[in-house]
Amino acid sequence: MCTKNCCSFIVLLVAVGAGFLFMDGHHGVMDLIKSNISDRTRIGKYDNAYKTDGELSHNDQEYTNMYYDLATDFYEYGWGQSFHFATMFEGESFHEHIRRHEYYLASKLDIKDTDNVLDMGMGVGGPLRNIVRFTNANITGVTINHHQVNRAKKLTQPLGANVNEKTHYFQGDFTKLGFLESGSFDKIYSIEATCHVMDRTKVFGEAFRLLKEGGMFASYEWLMTDNYDPTNEEHKIIKRGIEHGDGLPELIGIKAAVQALKDVGFEVVEHFDLNHYAKEAYGPKNIPWYRTLEADWTLDGWKHTVVGRKFTEIMVRVLESIGIAAEGSFATLQMLEDAATHLVKGGQQDLFTPMYLVVARKPAKN
Repeated sequence: MCTKNCCSFIVLLVAVGAGFLFMDGHHGVMDLIKSNISDRTRIGKYDNAYKTDGELSHNDQEYTNMYYDLATDFYEYGWGQSFHFATMFEGESFHEHIRRHEYYLASKLDIKDTDNVLDMGMGVGGPLRNIVRFTNANITGVTINHHQVNRAKKLTQPLGANVNEKTHYFQGDFTKLGFLESGSFDKIYSIEATCHVMDRTKVFGEAFRLLKEGGMFASYEWLMTDNYDPTNEEHKIIKRGIEHGDGLPELIGIKAAVQALKDVGFEVVEHFDLNHYAKEAYGPKNIPWYRTLEADWTLDGWKHTVVGRKFTEIMVRVLESIGIAAEGSFATLQMLEDAATHLVKGGQQDLFTPMYLVVARKPAKN
C-alpha cells in the first residue's frame, strides 16, 4: 500500500514530468518553481485592493511593481517573451501574429537603423528584441520591475553581439525618467503598458519630454470602448475583473486617452482600434484577439488556452500543496484566470480593446 509520502512523491513525479513534457523550449512549469520571486504571499494584499465597489485608489506604481513580481513568470510560461495581444488571421501561428503586431507598430513609426528608440514598459523585452532585429535600431527599454530587467538581460545574452550592443535595459517609473536626457530619442513606443497609469498625461508627458522635436510616439492602448456603460452592472464587473487580473488602476475610455496626448502637446497623427481594422481587413479569415484565451485547445500556444490554463492550475496547486511551489502561487494563478475570463467577455461584447493604436508627433518649434 502506498504511504502518504510515497503518494506525494508519485504525484510530484507526474506533475514535474508533465511540466517538462509540455515545455516549448522557453519557460516551463519548473521555471515557475525555480523563480527568484519566492514571496508570492503578497497576493492577499494585492487582491484586497480590488475588493471595492467604488473607484480604485491604490498607488499605481506600487501595485504595478507588485503585480509583475507576482505575474511575470506566469506570463512568460504561458505567453512567451512578448506580453501582449495581437490581431490574427486564419493560418497564422501564435508567434507569427505576435511578431507581426510588433513590426506593424515599428512600421507606423518608420523606425530606421540610425534611430535612438525608447520602449516605455518593456516587460522582459520580447518586443524590444524583435524590433531591434527587424530594424537594427538602438533601443532602450524601461520597466518598473527589477525582476523583469534581470530576465531581459538573461534572455538577451545568447542572441549575439549585435542584439546585445543595440539593447539597453533600465528599471524606472516611466512617468519620472529623470535619468534620461530630454530630447534624446527619435522614436518612442509603448505596447499595452500605459494602462498602468490612470492619468495618461503623466506617461505621455514624459514621452513628449524625451522626444526630439519632430519625434514620433506610438502606443497600443488598453481602453474601454464607447460601448461600455458605467451604469451597467455586468459591464462594471467585466471592467473590474480586467483591472484586478492585470494589475491596473481604473481603465479609461478612448476619448480620454486621445485628449491626454493633446493635453501634453502632441499632434495626434492617427488613432483607431486595430481590432476593428482587422475585422474589416481580414474579413472571414479574422481571428479575434481574445480567441487565444477563449479556445478550448490548440497545439500552437496551448498553454494559454482553457485546457492549458487548467493543466497549469493543477500542476501549481499540487506543487504548492507539497511545499515545492512558493506559497501564494495558486492564488496568483486564480488572479490571472480572473483576467482571462473577463478579457474574453470584454472582447466578445466589444466593451474593451487592448490594441487602440495612437500615433502622435512632437511638433517642431518654428
